[in-house]
Amino acid sequence: MNTALLDRPPTTQPDESVYTLIGIILGLKIRSEVDLIDRLEKGLTSAAVQHLRARAPLTDAETFQLIAPRRTLARRETSGQRLTPEEADRTVRVARVTARAQQVFAGQPGYAAEWLREPKSALGDRTPLQALATEFGALAVEEVLVGIEHGMFA
Repeated sequence: MNTALLDRPPTTQPDESVYTLIGIILGLKIRSEVDLIDRLEKGLTSAAVQHLRARAPLTDAETFQLIAPRRTLARRETSGQRLTPEEADRTVRVARVTARAQQVFAGQPGYAAEWLREPKSALGDRTPLQALATEFGALAVEEVLVGIEHGMFA
């Protein structure tokens, strides 16, 4: 895998769509919801997880808790297997919420990653990353981000 691309910080423009940002985070060319659906139907490789880990950035523990166990991901990478649909959905879920946080906190580089790791009372004192274990939790995190974007504090 070419790690030179991973070393560059993602470029976040205020007018970029969340789908463009998801693509940047996953190392894929995605411009719309349809592009993302098409890509998921083809399947994601473990390279998408590696891009996510670098761009989110996720620790090993967070990756293995949110996406798939260490041995599973290692096996996918060494054998060239694509992620299962469930693993791909979890990967995109984390990328989607990360992209949304990066949009909301665009004026504060690095703050999105910090924000995702701080407990929020609106999430039952869970961190947003902990809430991403389920789709319902991800939706709750996105609601908090919408509230922040519209001037409400969470």
